[in-house]
Amino acid sequence: MLPVRTRVPIGLMVLAVLLAVPALAVGLTDRIDAPAVALRQAVRLSPTGTDVVTVYNSGPLKPSVRDQTIAAAQASGASLAFGRAASIGMVSLRRGASPVQVPPQGFAYPMGATVLPADVVAQTMGPEVSANLGTTTAVMGALTASLRGAQAGDTMDLISGSGAVVPVTIAAVVDDAIIGGTELLMSPAAGDRLGVTGIRRAVMWGFTSRDSINAAMAANGLVSTSIRIRRSWDPPDPDNTIGMAKTKSELGEFAYRVNSNGSVSLDSGWKNANITSGSIGGLLLQTGCHAKVRINLQAAMTEVTAAGLAGTINYYDANRAGGCFLARFNRLTPDSSLGFLSRHSWGMAVDTNTIGSCQGCAPPDMDCRTVQIFRKHGFAWGGNFLTPDGMHFEWVGERRDLLQYPSRFCPNTGAFALDTGETGRSTLYADDGLVVGDD
Repeated sequence: MLPVRTRVPIGLMVLAVLLAVPALAVGLTDRIDAPAVALRQAVRLSPTGTDVVTVYNSGPLKPSVRDQTIAAAQASGASLAFGRAASIGMVSLRRGASPVQVPPQGFAYPMGATVLPADVVAQTMGPEVSANLGTTTAVMGALTASLRGAQAGDTMDLISGSGAVVPVTIAAVVDDAIIGGTELLMSPAAGDRLGVTGIRRAVMWGFTSRDSINAAMAANGLVSTSIRIRRSWDPPDPDNTIGMAKTKSELGEFAYRVNSNGSVSLDSGWKNANITSGSIGGLLLQTGCHAKVRINLQAAMTEVTAAGLAGTINYYDANRAGGCFLARFNRLTPDSSLGFLSRHSWGMAVDTNTIGSCQGCAPPDMDCRTVQIFRKHGFAWGGNFLTPDGMHFEWVGERRDLLQYPSRFCPNTGAFALDTGETGRSTLYADDGLVVGDD
């Protein structure tokens, strides 16, 4: 039995939903090679304005973090729920019997999915959104809908954890900012049908004040060095990565296949069009890198060299055990249909100092002047990920050196941009489908 929703101070409630849904096989063979075109505008809803806090760690939510969050919610008078997340393969999008988007035979499109109880959605996103969540339905974010020409009423054929193909109807297309940046929002019953059962985060809302929830989390040991706390009122974080939908909109959407040995293959069309080879400075990049990412990487490396900081990059490590493009699962996820794909699968992340700034090494040995130059040229730095990953620079496509944020390592220094206000709500669930900090 899986804990799905808890409202405190009443205590922890456990909900188990056992569904007997027959697996449906889909035999679509037609393919559409032209880009999809959006046919209907997204539903525009007003956010509730309810403050929300999410708490998570690397991988499944740890029992200790769960208990700490329950205690913090009790102390602050908050309501509490537990959410799930997964990367799910989509083998077709269809409108009735007509295909809208179909990957090459044997491949699937990775889709980031967030699973939350309907009443949590109603309280934090609005009842108009929660009304569309059922056992066989999902809500789709506007950005991902525009990438594939999807509209309300279309059917997605998704690969479940068991490998069976399960149809899910798109009940509504909703602005990304309303649903926290996720691609697909589902109810626990729909998640159960797909085998999305792992609890990955706690969600709190309805606390008496922001000060009360902050104090309660601190008093119960919820700190951001090993636990990530995201608040709907957070300012922009320079090392926050971009979500699945935005990644696809910027770098293109590939289809992937899980091979019998657990390795991952990408469709050759996307790979040939986007992954290019050739060295940049001392970085050989033997496996290639995304062509769009290479432009920013070249600018960053040019400035690093001009600043006399070339020695801060360990080229031996980078060329022996680092690099950029590699299609694979994230190190924390299994080789399965619900495994989270690594950011390296998009050729959007570069690993350099693999020894002194290895994953888990704290503090990383990366020079903070180099970090700030990379941020300037559109990269987030992995040194402030949940599990410090100082060798990892990840493309985000926008300047991150002007954001004043209390980073654990290498905070930005110098002139800062004007305060852009509270932006956390629109990215609360954007990482679902990808894993931050354990790439």
